[in-house]
Amino acid sequence: MSAKKKLIAQLMMLIIVLGGVLLMTFKPSTIFGKSLTTRAGVVSGIEKAIEERHIADPHDPIVKDLKAYTYIAKFQLGNTPIVAKFQDPYQIDEGDILRVSGVQEEQFFDVIAYRNETKQYTGSNSWWMTALAGLVFAVTAGFIFFRVIEDPRWYEQAFFMLLFGVSVFLIFRGFYIKEAIDLLQQS
Repeated sequence: MSAKKKLIAQLMMLIIVLGGVLLMTFKPSTIFGKSLTTRAGVVSGIEKAIEERHIADPHDPIVKDLKAYTYIAKFQLGNTPIVAKFQDPYQIDEGDILRVSGVQEEQFFDVIAYRNETKQYTGSNSWWMTALAGLVFAVTAGFIFFRVIEDPRWYEQAFFMLLFGVSVFLIFRGFYIKEAIDLLQQS
């Protein structure tokens, strides 16, 4: 192993260890700098929307129609305007008793997880899928860097560090979503 690769491997291990220490010591919301809070109340004035995105090459006949959806709900809980965006359809209707956890933005409350008490349903973006995606990015980056590239140039090292940075962010984001779900279960 070259000296460059050895140095990068040591830096990567240091980042992993420090990330693990941070996850064990602090809550992910502390690391992101966004304090999670909860709100509860009866849903009123709900507006539902579906955002559609093409996620494939329109010139590829096999996957040209592949789309992704974001389900958006805007409503009021008491006097608080709420915005909920999820990859899966949500279970929220007018008059439901709802508890939400998320972040208070300037003009609205951004929902990360919710509990519909009327329907006995808890919804959120999948925390374990997000963390797993981060792990896959880290393994892929490590495999490419340590097994495929013989003598990495600066742009290959930069690409590796970018992939590794994305993996660390996704892992922390997954645990941030889990913290929001846990906060709902505590209140």
